[in-house]
Amino acid sequence: MTHLSLKRIENFLSSVAEVFLIVITLTLLVMSIALFVEFLLASPHLIHFEEIILKGHLKESVESVKEIISPLLMFVIVVELIVMLVKHQPRIVFDVLLIAIAREIIIAGHDFKNVLLGTISLLILFFIRKFLTLKGIPPGTSVIIDPYITIESLNEMLDVHIPFEEDKYLIDLIERIAKERGIVLKKRKSIDIANVKIEILDIDENGKPILVRVIKTA
Repeated sequence: MTHLSLKRIENFLSSVAEVFLIVITLTLLVMSIALFVEFLLASPHLIHFEEIILKGHLKESVESVKEIISPLLMFVIVVELIVMLVKHQPRIVFDVLLIAIAREIIIAGHDFKNVLLGTISLLILFFIRKFLTLKGIPPGTSVIIDPYITIESLNEMLDVHIPFEEDKYLIDLIERIAKERGIVLKKRKSIDIANVKIEILDIDENGKPILVRVIKTA
């Protein structure tokens, strides 16, 4: 199988993945609307909390709070997942996990074992997020990637600031800048954009870059 055939298969699979991503995102959006409606329907019970507490029915009050907070937290989790899928930001998974565990702790109620495990899980996630996630990427760091990556994802990956208002994918930006500057795209050709240097490592038979090295310069 030739390199061109492999590239076509890769592009086809990428297109299929994009379609599935859109379907999943729309499904999650519908779910989030349903959860929000469920929360709104449960909200009128809030006016009875004071009466329930004053009568000493604390257990009923706690259960009512759970019934209202549970769909609200599920709504937040679904919204966070939608943001993660749309913006391609895997770091949001930490927020999703934190909210999901918090919801389970609330639902667990007086089950000491589940509450304890949930609390320990939250502490571990907070520790990972605060101390083990990469805070900054030093200049000189480079990655070899497919130029069909979104610019927003690349910005997050290298902690750079490539403008993406006009172009969604890196390949589109490279071709536009090359055209504006009169640069012929070929192997080993470099282009400086914002605070990165992009080196073309391979091109297809049509002269389109298919593999690039991106170096953070500042």
